[in-house]
Amino acid sequence: MTSKIAAVVAYPSKHPETGEALQFDMEYYLSDHMPLIESVWRPYGLKSWSINEFPNPCPLTGQTPPYLVQTTCYFDSIEDMRNALEKGSEKSKPDVEKFSNVFPLIWVGESVKSG
Repeated sequence: MTSKIAAVVAYPSKHPETGEALQFDMEYYLSDHMPLIESVWRPYGLKSWSINEFPNPCPLTGQTPPYLVQTTCYFDSIEDMRNALEKGSEKSKPDVEKFSNVFPLIWVGESVKSG
C-alpha cells in the first residue's frame, strides 16, 4: 500500500509581507534539515519525502515562479501527519531560519491516483 496523505511544504519566491526575494540554502536543507525532519517526523508516521526545485526564471514562461522549492512529505493518515506536525515541529520549526528567509506554506492533500 502506498501512502495516501501528502503534506506539501512550499517556499514562496518572495516574502509575502516584505517582497524580499527568497534566500534558500539548499545544501543545508539537504544535509541538515531533511535529516532532522526524518528523525522527528518518522516516529509519527512519515513514510517518505521528495523535493522539487523550480528554476528562476521558469523555462516555459520566463517569469519567476510563485514557489522556488517544494517538499512533499507522505503519510498514511491525516492523524499521522497531524501528530508529526504537532509533536515534531518543536525541533524542526526553529531550524527553518537557518536555511530560508521565508517561512513555507503547507498544504495537505489526499492522493487520488498515481501512474
